[in-house]
Amino acid sequence: MNKRQKILIVDDHEKVLDSYREFLKDEKYFIEYYSSGSKAYQQFLTSPGEYVIAFIDYNLMSADGLFSDGSELIRQLKKVNEDLVVVIVSADTSEDAYKRWLEVDTDKVLYKPITKQKVVANIKSAISKHIQETILGQRIDNKDYAKLINMIGVSADFQRIAKSVLRYAEVDSDVLILGETGIGKELVAKAVHNNSRRAKRGQFIAVNCSSFKGDSSLMESELFGHEKGAFTGAIKQKAGVFEAAHGGTVFLDEIHHLGRDAQAKLLRAVQEKKIKRVGSNKEFGVDFRLVCAGKPKLKEMCRGNDPDFLPDLYFRISTLDLEILPLRERTEDIEPLLMHFKEITENKFKMQKDFSSSTIRALKGHSWPGNVRELENLVERLYVQVEEKIIRKKHLPDDILESNSISDAIINLNLETLERLQREQVKRLILTTLKTKGHNIKQAAIDLRVKRTTLNSRMKSLGIFDYGPEERNNLLKTLMDNFSSLRI
Repeated sequence: MNKRQKILIVDDHEKVLDSYREFLKDEKYFIEYYSSGSKAYQQFLTSPGEYVIAFIDYNLMSADGLFSDGSELIRQLKKVNEDLVVVIVSADTSEDAYKRWLEVDTDKVLYKPITKQKVVANIKSAISKHIQETILGQRIDNKDYAKLINMIGVSADFQRIAKSVLRYAEVDSDVLILGETGIGKELVAKAVHNNSRRAKRGQFIAVNCSSFKGDSSLMESELFGHEKGAFTGAIKQKAGVFEAAHGGTVFLDEIHHLGRDAQAKLLRAVQEKKIKRVGSNKEFGVDFRLVCAGKPKLKEMCRGNDPDFLPDLYFRISTLDLEILPLRERTEDIEPLLMHFKEITENKFKMQKDFSSSTIRALKGHSWPGNVRELENLVERLYVQVEEKIIRKKHLPDDILESNSISDAIINLNLETLERLQREQVKRLILTTLKTKGHNIKQAAIDLRVKRTTLNSRMKSLGIFDYGPEERNNLLKTLMDNFSSLRI
């Protein structure tokens, strides 16, 4: 780490600062230690862009009254450098504290007593993020990191993800993977495990939290196990996932689907690394690494007086983060993934086909709402349905041809027609999401990555706000039936 990548550590207790110095004495980082928030802030202002990560004590006392506590210092630091990764250090586990930390956009939380492993893990994660953003759009070097973790991807973004996987595999901290459905989060989680020391010590066990359907009792039985006779149907003792994965890695996918009770029960197991089977009073320790995956806006689900996701659980599972961009934002990966799935499908069906150049161009122009999984399924379907040796553009599904017609329209159509196309596409997207979410506007807003007020405003401008669910569904059907008339 060079001198233009600085670390800021602020705590008004010299003994705590001494602990940091001891942890980091052998690390080659450029670190500034301060017992005064005011002095730290003044120094920060001299070169804010050079700071990568800051560790701030929540109960920081201000001698001059400039900052009421550590969270206020964080607010000011973030105003100057919003890319700064801020770790708040505290022993406070109150709900008020979580709300305060979220308000000031805290990135991570370290609970006291701090450990060397967690401090170093957070620093490495922040430096990796800083490097990725600094060289955005450029290849890190000539190595194919995706190949090293046995995955496919040539884009700069995916190469950075793969490099982070290798780095995170070296430590034992919990990992949070964020990304849309179908993006390959489980494969990334498995790569973290397979490249770690735990691969030789225990299993990788994946669990999809949506299967619990919000039922905390079902989650307890699956993750913690149960004793014989614990409930109707418990005819014998069963070891839970955490117990079965002892020494290895547990991957909890779609963690945002857990209900509040289930989140609270999971939180304790994550904190203590201790569990007890359903129907038993005996608690015992388990050794597992936790890797979780959720939707991109998981942090936003923690906000408000009645959050959908417990802030404390979020901060516990997000020691190291990986956010995977959707396939539509890394189109360079579409062709190599296509060739990969082509090879797999040909081996499966013992037949060979080729894709025309116009077909490949059309695939690159598609938005891929189902991401990599959608592409994989499409390849297999085309091999089954197309009798010819060459898969041409005409063989592609209507939704892909329609998305390409929008791209063509940008080049060939006038402004009025383009605006009409855009308006109808936005209306169709909102109506589809509302239907998927049972017309729950709050959940639809989360999926669409906008504020609820923004979605309400957009629905009003499109004239669909006052429609009931049945009217919306009928309008969606009409749009789907008539969309071909918008194609030129």
